[in-house]
Amino acid sequence: MPIGRFRRQTAFALACAVLALLACFLLFLTSCGGSVARLEPDAAADEERERSREFLAGREAPVYSYEVIEVYAHGSEDFTEGLVMDGGILFEGTGLRGQSRLIKTDLRSGEVLDVLELDPEYFGEGVTVLGGEVFQLTYTSGLGFVYDRDSLELKRSFSYASEGWGLTHDGKSLIMSDGGPALYFLDPASGTETGRVNVSDNLGPLSDLNELEYVAGEIYANIWHTSLIAIISPASGDVTGWVDLAGLNPDPSRLRGEYVLNGIAWVEESGHLLVTGKNWPHIYEIRLSPPSL
Repeated sequence: MPIGRFRRQTAFALACAVLALLACFLLFLTSCGGSVARLEPDAAADEERERSREFLAGREAPVYSYEVIEVYAHGSEDFTEGLVMDGGILFEGTGLRGQSRLIKTDLRSGEVLDVLELDPEYFGEGVTVLGGEVFQLTYTSGLGFVYDRDSLELKRSFSYASEGWGLTHDGKSLIMSDGGPALYFLDPASGTETGRVNVSDNLGPLSDLNELEYVAGEIYANIWHTSLIAIISPASGDVTGWVDLAGLNPDPSRLRGEYVLNGIAWVEESGHLLVTGKNWPHIYEIRLSPPSL
């Protein structure tokens, strides 16, 4: 055999052997590392639960757990800022400049009934429905919008001095959060502030009040960057309970940082809550479980 051909065949054989060894090595890593990869979401979920435990340590209000009743599809591109059910229709406000929308959906069928795109300069925030009108806040523009519930046609706007975060109502007044410990009561016709309460518990003032929902005489508030909902007395601002939703996040290793729990809607007919998060692929219908004694 000519020496050149021998060298070429030897080099080819060595290359094949190296590739085979590399393939075996990668297969070994996959088989050994598969359990590590599978543990990642569990580790992230454990970390989430630990953060809840640390946050709740020393707080005296009772803590409710939850049971998932139903799971619905949710747009994973929707950066949820506000969520409310009205007459069987889900209204959702989303954020981020250039991506902020007001979305009207039939929850049961998943059909999107209407979508309103906000001007790119606005960062959409909390939404609520009162008296046939949909109210939507913006983050730093100091401006809220009021739409017709059925057509989503813009009817008017109103202004406020703080940032806009969460929004709900008690049947008479709008109730707004701005990320601090205060809840503001606004006249729905003018947007004028008519009162406020400062939220606190036995450890002091409670900040980062985000998305809001008025539920059977109390205010439920997402606490930003946590898996917790505070239950608040609208009369005193006292925290009367907590809902710990740690473990609900569908992908805690990826959906973290800004992509955490945010969005509460009350289904009055069943007494259940709808909850979701920013860019989460699901909305969860949950029933609260009484605190363990």
